[in-house]
Amino acid sequence: MLECHDGKTKYVQTAAIIGVEAKPVSVEVSFSNGLPGISIVGMPDTAVNEARLRVRAALRASGFNVPHVHILVNLAPSDIPKSGSGFDLPIALGILLATGQIGGEGIVNHLCIGELSLDGSVRSVRGMLAYEQLAREQGVGMLSAVAEQGVFSDMPGRHYCLDSLIDLQTGSFTDPLQRSKTPHQATHDYSDIAGSDLAKRALIIAAAGEHALMMIGPPGSGKTMLASRLPTIMASLSNQERYEAAMIHSVAGLSYDSILEGQKPFRSPHHSATKAGLLGGGSPVTPGEVTLAHNGILFLDEIPEFGSAVLQMLRQPIETGTVSLARARGTTTLPADFMLVAASNPCPCGYYGDPDRNCSCNEAEIRKYQLRIGGPLLDRIDMVLDVWRSKPGEVLATGSGKSSAHMRSTVLEAQDFARQRKSRQRNKGSKASSTNEILEGISSQGFAGEGVRLLEACELGLQERRCLEEAAEHLNLSGRGIMRALSVARTIGDLEQHEQVLSEHILEALTFRAEGRCGNGSH
Repeated sequence: MLECHDGKTKYVQTAAIIGVEAKPVSVEVSFSNGLPGISIVGMPDTAVNEARLRVRAALRASGFNVPHVHILVNLAPSDIPKSGSGFDLPIALGILLATGQIGGEGIVNHLCIGELSLDGSVRSVRGMLAYEQLAREQGVGMLSAVAEQGVFSDMPGRHYCLDSLIDLQTGSFTDPLQRSKTPHQATHDYSDIAGSDLAKRALIIAAAGEHALMMIGPPGSGKTMLASRLPTIMASLSNQERYEAAMIHSVAGLSYDSILEGQKPFRSPHHSATKAGLLGGGSPVTPGEVTLAHNGILFLDEIPEFGSAVLQMLRQPIETGTVSLARARGTTTLPADFMLVAASNPCPCGYYGDPDRNCSCNEAEIRKYQLRIGGPLLDRIDMVLDVWRSKPGEVLATGSGKSSAHMRSTVLEAQDFARQRKSRQRNKGSKASSTNEILEGISSQGFAGEGVRLLEACELGLQERRCLEEAAEHLNLSGRGIMRALSVARTIGDLEQHEQVLSEHILEALTFRAEGRCGNGSH
């Protein structure tokens, strides 16, 4: 809130982006004797300190007077870092209010944010959705550069927009521009891929349960094509998911139009990505690819080419849905609830196990290549799928394959059945007592609570439990591997609209747990 403290000090509301959220900041302006100039304190970075020059030039170009005194600008609280050029406008407004050159209309009870050009024009900055969310939480309006209307229709105060500081003299505030609603046209469809029925079946299972999936196959087998079309068969984002994902992309300065239409984010970083690029980092902390993929898909093409240390750092976000970045100034937690999809060649040359091409790699090279992913990360991947090159006849039949619309309807039906099943099972009550035997031995790994809920959802009979136990022993599955295989089996049961998971569902799920299957020489 703007108020007069002692006749010289003024307060203007603004905010700083910390991670993917906007935190409230007060801009305090005070005059004192000393050399004329502007000093900024409160943990500003270089861009904020440069505001001194931009603000002075913009005020003069807009016909305002810059007092020939020492101006002290304090950004409070001083224990959080301030970065970016969005503090230009609130600093200029604080100076103008302190000198009485403007009134408080449109500024009092408003969150002010914007960058200034040297001619006084106001520019928009990154993270406008995060600022709008903070304004809603604070119960205030906004004052910013002219921008498209945000996604929040229930903002308590009015959103004023400025083209230039000159508008402050005329009081000609404007409203945000109406957001254009051009429908997003999907450019890819699974009908482009003829054949590949087994791969499409696996993708339907993965999409229905949002299971982590890795595709292994030789070059040209269509792994990237299959992965890039995955968003076209997945359910639309809920309103809350849209807001979360759009806010993250707004902070990153990326377009979020397709997200607002409900399409899940699809991020495909290059294998040269660093830890900071993948997980986030820098000063100030900026979101990485795992956060940009929040509520969507993270596709790692040629996953063995990623740095081993980088890959192993994915284990935390896969398990918790968040990534915590510890820095000297504190720990920043970013959302990272994504569906992992990966693609890999079976060996360095790509043709190990290919019946049509000879592999030029020796056994040591193949083993080293496959170990780059690492067992702990591979254990967290629910499904591993062999993908082979299509036959010439299937290639020539491009456009006649099973369409994305058909696959998506199957996914949505399974998810709708799962919701109804959960409701019916809640009404029937808990059956936790029947799960103790199979859970014995894995509770120490932290899966007991999650495992109990999953087994209750599966309603395994004696035959199904024996089938799972024998297969787990044969495949030497860890506790995590058992739970992930069972989760896939539950999704398969939902696709078949079965209340209980059957042995056939378990066996199909377990076919996706075997490792290195592309190297078995079978087609």
